[in-house]
Amino acid sequence: MKHYAILLIIALWLPIDSYCQEKPADSSSWGIVSLCCAHMRSEPRHGSEMVSQAIMGTPVQILSDTSEWSLIVTPEGYRGWMHHLSITPRTNGEMQAWRESYRYIFTAMQGYIYDSCNGDESRPVSDLVLGCILQSTGKRINGYIEAYTPDGRIGYVRQSEVSDFYAWAHTAPDVERLQKEAVMMTGSTYLWGGTSVKGVDCSGLTRMLYFSQGIILQRDASQQANTGEVLDTVYAPGVYQKGDLLFFGNSKGRINHVVIYLEDGKYIQCAGRVKTNSLRPADAAFEDKKILAARRIVTATGTPGITRVAEHPWYF
Repeated sequence: MKHYAILLIIALWLPIDSYCQEKPADSSSWGIVSLCCAHMRSEPRHGSEMVSQAIMGTPVQILSDTSEWSLIVTPEGYRGWMHHLSITPRTNGEMQAWRESYRYIFTAMQGYIYDSCNGDESRPVSDLVLGCILQSTGKRINGYIEAYTPDGRIGYVRQSEVSDFYAWAHTAPDVERLQKEAVMMTGSTYLWGGTSVKGVDCSGLTRMLYFSQGIILQRDASQQANTGEVLDTVYAPGVYQKGDLLFFGNSKGRINHVVIYLEDGKYIQCAGRVKTNSLRPADAAFEDKKILAARRIVTATGTPGITRVAEHPWYF
């Protein structure tokens, strides 16, 4: 028994990058998240800590199973336990078919897939958030597109709220759009482990917003701080650009917080709630914090920890 326990411990501590760009050989080791926002927990039980989330249409690798839970890895290499009801299992062949299928990505902040395209008479099939991925027949009716969830629920989404997944993934990041979506999150509740518009933590906010631009970041602030183009940590006009990540920490220099730079010294963060603060002492929203690290993401796509969705083999 000790031998098996040691093997399990070793497996759980493998570097996250060892999974990030691999396609599993086991035909039963794939899954696709089938809920709008599925929780990832530190242990296989509902009462354990929520360490992260994965949204509908996220491909995951399944490492092991219990009677109700699966230990999964997300595309950025993050691990956690997810309940079976949140995942639709896929074989290698089914995953390849999914990668080659006609898909749409939900680009509105929040919405629904409906049971019909009859306007006010329609009822929700599922809620959706920014970044959810749906398969589709491509059929269009009265401003709606026929689509279906990973677990096969068929419905209709508003054409104005989705984009062709292939075209979206191959479009260059737009920091203006990122800033707009960041500001639209203002007032949203802090949620430990949250990565969607329903609730985020600090690094969940940055990851969610960059995914909306087709870029997969690492999950935690301390991980994100080790990626990207290195910038000066002393603020001055012109040093930072829209979308840059700034990192704060404790008195010992340990990074535990990340924010997104906007413009004119202002940045947006999730601390209690999503809000805008300033690096300039003269501003009312100034916070006296020391920048421990600063990184530019858009100039570093394709480097370790910053992956374009279009270049990730789990999606294409």
